[in-house]
Amino acid sequence: MLRAMQSFYDITALDSLETVAKDILASLPKTDGATVLALYGDLGAGKTTFVQTIATQLGVQEPVTSPTFVIMKGYETTNARWQTLVHIDTYRFDSEEEAVPLHLSQIFADAQTLVCIEWAERIASLLPPHTVHLRFSQQDATRTLTIDL
Repeated sequence: MLRAMQSFYDITALDSLETVAKDILASLPKTDGATVLALYGDLGAGKTTFVQTIATQLGVQEPVTSPTFVIMKGYETTNARWQTLVHIDTYRFDSEEEAVPLHLSQIFADAQTLVCIEWAERIASLLPPHTVHLRFSQQDATRTLTIDL
């Protein structure tokens, strides 16, 4: 039986995010399909900044911005394991049916893709079983990240 592992990080200092991103990328389990990161947290908790940091670590050359209005963006990487970074933001979704045009099952099938989904709780039943859950929280001036592997 596999036991879930949970890690906690203090991400209050923006420069610590680079170390955290490296740590997370190195610890992600290999899967038959895409590696999926479900990102949870209030507005301003650091989800988009985290994805931008992941993109930098993967060698993405273009600016990574929030896909709030376009819903999904894809980026080529220079990383050996993941050739593509897909950034999805479901904040504006009222129901999971709005995800149908994204063809998530095709994206989730590609083992050379890393998918980061902000507001993942809005499409919870569509996430693959091997999804890694990252919870961003902010209390006063302290920001933390909890990861469930």
